[in-house]
Amino acid sequence: MKKTIISASITPLLENGELDSEGFKKLLDRNIRHGLDGIFIFGTMGEWYNFTEEFKEQTVKFASEYVQNRTELMVGITTTSLPLSLRLMESYKKYNFGAYVYMLPAKPVATNPLKSVLSILDNSDRPVYFYYNPPLSHAPLSLQQFEELFKHPNLKGIKNSACNMWQRKELLLLREEKGYNVKFLEGQEWSVDEAALLDLDGSVCGIGALASNMLVKVLRSFEQGDIATAKETQKKLIKLYHGVYGEDFATIWSGQKYALYKMGIISSPFTYAEEMSVLTEPVKARIEKCIETFREDLD
Repeated sequence: MKKTIISASITPLLENGELDSEGFKKLLDRNIRHGLDGIFIFGTMGEWYNFTEEFKEQTVKFASEYVQNRTELMVGITTTSLPLSLRLMESYKKYNFGAYVYMLPAKPVATNPLKSVLSILDNSDRPVYFYYNPPLSHAPLSLQQFEELFKHPNLKGIKNSACNMWQRKELLLLREEKGYNVKFLEGQEWSVDEAALLDLDGSVCGIGALASNMLVKVLRSFEQGDIATAKETQKKLIKLYHGVYGEDFATIWSGQKYALYKMGIISSPFTYAEEMSVLTEPVKARIEKCIETFREDLD
């Protein structure tokens, strides 16, 4: 069965904080050319929490019109409360894209996590992926709660970023035994090959904007039975991850944007998610060396 690989994309910005529309076109075209099955905008990597509703809606309109069903476009509707997420969903209904992605807001927001996700599913006009990230939301779900979600016809898939091997295996077993038609996608970049080996349906990765070609290679090699190439590419992916993000994860957003900027894809490395001062000259040199080392793998 063909595995699914999706990029949890950055949001390219000009130095004044406006959308880098030309850079976004180049990025989308490159990711589609590499064979991504989907592009997810306004997730954690997409800095959803840093933008106004007006900026996000303009970007959704732009991306929907530009992608034109060339790949599945997935739009994040996570925000600080359920009512605001429902409002975003309502405002996006007029745009042509494949699915919404919803992550529970972080506590101390007093919400019932199961009821919140079901409310999104009940009100959705199209498929929904549930972005399960208890390290951020602090709202773990039980197997019984997941089964309630699996029953819902609007739930297309789970982006699993729980870092919980036990629960991942239990959810796969639950899906198999009950026959639920829900995609189960790994959310960690360092587990793409492992996810395929464990019969997950694929991965959704935050380094996908930069490393789309490498991510596709991991899964396609696995599908072809070339496990050695899949594992070797995964090792390269982790090394790229360290070179761009830093082993202390100090340059997750700025590092990936700087790499894409140096490759001539986007116009600026500007991000709201990190102070730009983290891009020191030694850090820039480290990132430049990294992308030069993996240039052939990246494109």
